[in-house]
Amino acid sequence: MRKKVAIEKNLVNVQQYFKGHGYQVDMFDDTQLHRIEKVGDYDAIIVSGGNIDFLGIQDTSTEVPVVSAEGLSAEQIYSTVQNRRK
Repeated sequence: MRKKVAIEKNLVNVQQYFKGHGYQVDMFDDTQLHRIEKVGDYDAIIVSGGNIDFLGIQDTSTEVPVVSAEGLSAEQIYSTVQNRRK
């Protein structure tokens, strides 16, 4: 299992939660999302919200979920990622 996520920089509480559960966390800001290499290496890409398809990331050929953190706690986001890993 990879246990690796990319998380938008402003989601510090989410970053800490995933690190506390053994995940490797790569941080990015909204201008860097399109620069993420090897998208398939991640269990999920977690963005703060808004239009999660603003850079076409959901159109990639991978099965990597893009999770919007909008309105969710760190625990809920973690649960979402865990459910999608199964």
